[in-house]
Amino acid sequence: MSISSAFNSASSGLRVTEARADMVASNIANASTAGYTRREGTQVSSGGTGGQTVDLRMARQVDERLAAMSRGASAQLGQANVTGEVLRGYLSTLGDIGDEISPAARMADFQAGLDLLANNPSSASVQADVLARADTLVRSLNTASNALESSRTQAAASFQSAATEVNSALSDIANLNAQLRGQSIGSPSFSGLMDEMNMRLDALGSQMDFQSRWESSGTLTLFTAGGTELVSGTDAARLTVDTQSGTLFADGTDITPNQPGNRGITSGRMAGLSQMLSNVIPQMKLQQDELARGLVESFQDADSSLTAGQPGLFTDGGAAFDPAQSDGLAGRLGINANVRPETGGALWRLRDGMSAATPGDAGATAQINAFIGAFDTARPIATAAGLGSSARLGDLASSMVGAQHNIRVSADSQAGTASIRLATFEDGRSMVEGVNIDTELQKLLEIEQSYGANSQVLSSLSDMIDTLLNAV
Repeated sequence: MSISSAFNSASSGLRVTEARADMVASNIANASTAGYTRREGTQVSSGGTGGQTVDLRMARQVDERLAAMSRGASAQLGQANVTGEVLRGYLSTLGDIGDEISPAARMADFQAGLDLLANNPSSASVQADVLARADTLVRSLNTASNALESSRTQAAASFQSAATEVNSALSDIANLNAQLRGQSIGSPSFSGLMDEMNMRLDALGSQMDFQSRWESSGTLTLFTAGGTELVSGTDAARLTVDTQSGTLFADGTDITPNQPGNRGITSGRMAGLSQMLSNVIPQMKLQQDELARGLVESFQDADSSLTAGQPGLFTDGGAAFDPAQSDGLAGRLGINANVRPETGGALWRLRDGMSAATPGDAGATAQINAFIGAFDTARPIATAAGLGSSARLGDLASSMVGAQHNIRVSADSQAGTASIRLATFEDGRSMVEGVNIDTELQKLLEIEQSYGANSQVLSSLSDMIDTLLNAV
């Protein structure tokens, strides 16, 4: 090897060593920087007329498969967490089956009050106690209905907010695509842009599941899990939502989850919110209304004093039940004013019937027993309520409360599983992408040795040249 070739080799070695030192220093400096991906360098040699030289190729350490699995688990966790986020306040208001605030407990308490009245039908204090228990039952359903509507309003606002957040992320990805075009792979600016892209994709992952593909132009194309295009080059789709129906669109294409024939999303926070608005909350509301309908119709049917069109003990805002106005009945459920002394009614109608004109026999129990019998009669339930085809009032109340709490229990179980999967994948990513300070410091020692060796070569070559020149 000639002196000039050796000089070129040693000089290139110093340049590579300097580049490696810069890279390691950058890794250490950004060890705690969110979204930063560890850089690793590979030395490659090349030959030429000037001798053998070395160069450094730098690459971000990424496992795309692990990243995709991590984002998938994040989407599942985001979807499962929606249930607790939206329904936590409502279910607290509803109470569990054994809680005294729940409609199921209030129903049993009211039934027990009627049993007491059957044993002492003439007692004004017992009659007043039955009315108070009926009021408490009605308020429990009214309160639950209002709380569920508040949850629906919260879900609608979150759905709209999530769409805004996703639109911002999609726009950012399209802008990053524009910046990535023409960038030299492995350059510091390219690596920085890729780190930003990685962060945008991770943030998007909790909102919705997606597929991605890197194009030959160096840009990223994004699709829904069903194949609808979200980002292509510098163009990003715009998401819009219908907060009443839970429908989700991408530039007018329906990507609502779990819709036959749709090429939409399948998981993520947006999928959870969509299902809340389209299915979960409407079914919960129907269950409440079916329970309210059961109360109104049962006590209308059991009241022998009524004529057609007259309301029973439980009313739809003071009126008899109208099948065409059943939606929202739980929120309008009330007590017949004919039993309220403060509004001109009389407590004895709890013994004699809501439309009785005059008090009957003080010891009569026929009407009271008919009211008690209403609890033993199975009544039809709307199939869409998901609580079977028929049930007695007490069983219907318990089934409703139990079914609605089970939704939360099931979601919490799914969230626990998704959280474990996400933690596992994130640990794997951290091993690949993260910076280990001890490892980087060891690399600095190797770099120092390499620098010293190349410097020694240059120093020896310089001495050789000086010796040759002195010999001339």
